[in-house]
Amino acid sequence: MGMFCLSGSIFKGWKRIPALILLLLPGLVAPVIQAQQEAPSPEQAPYRQDRRTQDRALAILKERGEIVIEFGCEDTGILKHMASFLSIDRHRGELIRAYADRSGFRKFLDYGIPFRIVEPEPVYKSASYSGVFPGTWDVYPSFSQYVEFMSGMAQSHPEICRLDTLGMSVQGLPLLAMKISDSPGDRESEPVFSWSSSMHGDEITGYVLLLHLIDYLVSGYGLDSRVTRLVDSMEIWINPLANPDGTYAPGRDTLTNPKRFNANNVDLNRNFPGLNNPGHPDGHPYQPENIAQMDFLSGIGPAMGANIHGGEEVVNYPFDGWSKPHADSSWYIRTSREYADTARKRAYPLLYMNSLDSGITNGWAWYEVQGSRQDWMNYYNHSREVTLEISLDKIPPPEELPYYWYYNYPSMLRYMEQCLYGIRGRVLDALSGTPLKADVAVPGHDRLHSGISSDSLTGYFDRLIDTGTWDLEFSAPGYETERVNGVRLARDRGSWLNVSLMPWASGTYNGTRDLVSPNPFTEGTEISIPWDGPGRYIILVYDLKGRLVHRADLWYAAQAELVYPLSGANLETGVYLLKLITPAGIRTGKIFRMQWK
Repeated sequence: MGMFCLSGSIFKGWKRIPALILLLLPGLVAPVIQAQQEAPSPEQAPYRQDRRTQDRALAILKERGEIVIEFGCEDTGILKHMASFLSIDRHRGELIRAYADRSGFRKFLDYGIPFRIVEPEPVYKSASYSGVFPGTWDVYPSFSQYVEFMSGMAQSHPEICRLDTLGMSVQGLPLLAMKISDSPGDRESEPVFSWSSSMHGDEITGYVLLLHLIDYLVSGYGLDSRVTRLVDSMEIWINPLANPDGTYAPGRDTLTNPKRFNANNVDLNRNFPGLNNPGHPDGHPYQPENIAQMDFLSGIGPAMGANIHGGEEVVNYPFDGWSKPHADSSWYIRTSREYADTARKRAYPLLYMNSLDSGITNGWAWYEVQGSRQDWMNYYNHSREVTLEISLDKIPPPEELPYYWYYNYPSMLRYMEQCLYGIRGRVLDALSGTPLKADVAVPGHDRLHSGISSDSLTGYFDRLIDTGTWDLEFSAPGYETERVNGVRLARDRGSWLNVSLMPWASGTYNGTRDLVSPNPFTEGTEISIPWDGPGRYIILVYDLKGRLVHRADLWYAAQAELVYPLSGANLETGVYLLKLITPAGIRTGKIFRMQWK
């Protein structure tokens, strides 16, 4: 039996088959999506750079603030330079598709490269477009319908839902996020998963899918065992619309002609701190939408996450900004492959999630992006986030939205479950039992900020890593480092560790009563160093944030009265941790710098 694919013309005929029949017969035929599209040929839209084309481009820029162009470029050096002022959207061989604002377009013209304009396409007109949202999930909502849906869910299900406003867009629209958990008002010792979509305002398939996911989790809680387990075992945050100004560019009450950029004509997915340039790789100030996201995500500390885009069908894993592999690339490849394979099987016999390496790609291997959210999440926020490209058509006809849900929701649920399969546990103070914020490292494995930290409020940590046997190291300022060796992690199984860290001051040589005098002190004090034999003596002073504020390295060959003067001139008022390392051991304790009034 030969292999076959469905062409676009056959697909259009299949769309007339009732959705219910398609859903009831998944073995015979998958729900219908036109999953593969060919770029228009040069004959259909000539590649050129003449006055008429430029004038048309400038007219679009005046109206929308952005333009989409396609061009060919074989020189990777030139392309890399153009990426500093163009927002590369697709890179297929020599064919490049990019967005530009007015400044970026004028810079592009200087290269004299022939190009074609990709004309803006309005949202498909259909009977379902103007329906009441959500209907049968075949409707794009107006902004007011979106807000009403989110508010209604939170009000109707306060036992598992909490609606937060992360901040405001440039034009003052709220950036909404729904927390779904069995204790939505509490911070629990469990993993955090974050979903976000449509930071590119014209990529809106994920916008509706995440609203559908909220409804699915809320409706299934207590009825569906898998959904109930997810809600009970983790904190799920869902931000369906990260760029409302772009999605609703023409007006808040209609979704007719969305744009990629925000209201300042900035690509939000190039506006995070970059790997090669931790400042502003796109040359723009951080936008209000991204500042709100960074503040929010830094606060909740997701163990995992995904941000959803459109324009391709692939799971994109880090890094985007350089070729260096993430320490946990094998974990990313395995979990990404599982997502893509599951979605592809749901779509059979149509081709879906079939792009690049059978539905997955490393970001850099696809094309370089500086300032992406994915890189910020993984490198700077120590999370595990991927970019999901879930539809070739960025704005599919609304009647096709239920089919994208059909393809993706099992993968989405399964992907969230990965949070439960890492090395998890809590880090506590060994004496008081209070939670600690500690660094959690895998010696010999971690690199490029792949290490994580436990939560300061609960002590919870979740080290997602591939199957195997691992050693972990736990460290915190003012505490002895603890190493746990030989932790075994099996497929689809989590390991739990309760880790207790001993404060320095609780060791055999604790206390500073006989070491420091006076204590407390104002101008300065003296540290009496006990004789522990010839060798190196090290004095370390830390503030309560774990920062080293003073160090002295001393060498003694013969026994003598050892006194070290510690000046308080550079020490602010407060409590400090003293660590004295001698050839025989470690003495620790607290010292107090006072200010007389």
